[in-house]
Amino acid sequence: MACIGEKIRETANQYPERVAIKTDNVTISYEEFYQSSKFYQQKLASIFSSIKGKKVGFLLPNQRKWLELFIAISSSGGIAIPFDPKWSAAQLKDVIGDAQPDLVIYDQVFDDRVEDIFCSDSVWIDELEGLLNTDENPEQVSDHDPFYIGYTSGTTGQPKGFIRSHASWADCFSLGREVFSLDETDRMLCPGPLVHSHFLYAAVQCLHIGATLHLPSAFDADETWELLQTEDISVMYIVPTMFEALNRIRVKQSSKSLKALISSGAKWQEPSKQAAIQVFPKATIYEFYGASELSFVSYRVVNEESLPEGTIGFPFPKVDISILSDNGKQARQGEVGNLCVKSPWVFDGYLNRPKETNQVFHGNWATVGDLAFVDEEGYVILKGRKQNMIISGGLNIYPEEVEQVIRDHPSIDEAAVIGVEDDYWGEKVVAFVTCTEKAVFTIEDMQKYLYNVLPKYKCPKEWIQVDNFPYTSSGKVARNELRVPARRS
Repeated sequence: MACIGEKIRETANQYPERVAIKTDNVTISYEEFYQSSKFYQQKLASIFSSIKGKKVGFLLPNQRKWLELFIAISSSGGIAIPFDPKWSAAQLKDVIGDAQPDLVIYDQVFDDRVEDIFCSDSVWIDELEGLLNTDENPEQVSDHDPFYIGYTSGTTGQPKGFIRSHASWADCFSLGREVFSLDETDRMLCPGPLVHSHFLYAAVQCLHIGATLHLPSAFDADETWELLQTEDISVMYIVPTMFEALNRIRVKQSSKSLKALISSGAKWQEPSKQAAIQVFPKATIYEFYGASELSFVSYRVVNEESLPEGTIGFPFPKVDISILSDNGKQARQGEVGNLCVKSPWVFDGYLNRPKETNQVFHGNWATVGDLAFVDEEGYVILKGRKQNMIISGGLNIYPEEVEQVIRDHPSIDEAAVIGVEDDYWGEKVVAFVTCTEKAVFTIEDMQKYLYNVLPKYKCPKEWIQVDNFPYTSSGKVARNELRVPARRS
């Protein structure tokens, strides 16, 4: 079993000149990356007599230092806690209060954001670099030790810290390599923020297998498309909203070099997947289902398999999947129940939230509250998330099902459905929509369309057209930010 960072050291020793990272304007070899990480290890050693088990929070731009510091903390036996630059000052304060880091490291560009938030145990990254070196006393790091606390994007509430052990990622890298047919000759593009675990996992896996990582400072559709045309990128990790942005600016061009496109983070709509096949004609297009708490659960090859709409595909290696009812018994075919997994890749639990951790684990099984059923052919079909479920007039409504039907209407670009407290219904179904260009949206037209597809009780009681949706870093609609406008009496 391996720990985070070990393979990077091995690659640096064997292939020191191999390119590890390409950023907007810098190329870093594996030897340079390893030495930079070791440099930060020495600086941390000058602060802590023993860093093992110490929690180190950091707020840095999406750059090479981000990864160098992350690897330095993790491989030293510390626990890295990345802070999201998009958090408000109040969110950042809440997360720091929850995590209680032993040290906070931040870039001066965030000075105006962190005033009066960080404790005395905080340091600029430049100050850290200026500390005198202390001889390292390498810690014995176990593969079961925690190395990372990430925070969920908080689509429906306060972000929660999830704890990861070395083995839950490091031992999964080789299997991911096999599933997605990756190797050390690949040039992988991770255009999303490293604070999102999807892109962080992809970046660390890339370095673990000795490939070259392309790391933009931020996602920009034009710049990403330019990289795909000029840098001979072979693998790209995305969330669906990123593909939509690329598809809108590509001007009928296609990308010939990409061999693998890997998507997760949010449901990818079928028309968009089909468009991706045209945009990346030589790529194998993967969609995987997982969660920050569960890692990989299942995957499917979009352009090779004809599978039912809504299926999560095939189990990831060493993962078992079962649909269990609330009493813990196996659900019958067609019966909606809790999607549960048995896997060596699950997290250790939520930080400071024993009750919520217990809600995830049920004996050897784990669930994040997703609801699913098994169809007649044995495929697992995802229905939605339990915490999103609407109970209107005593009947259960899965908003994801309603959203899918609304999106199929030609005038709709995106849709989100939520339940709003109502004196008569208990909760009423409210739909938020954005429309395609030049579309004429009428409630009467949408209601007539939905009545032909859905039972009437599932159809929205109120419609709200918006210019755009708020999204999380994982490309999901931030439901908790949707607000029904106040009505004048």
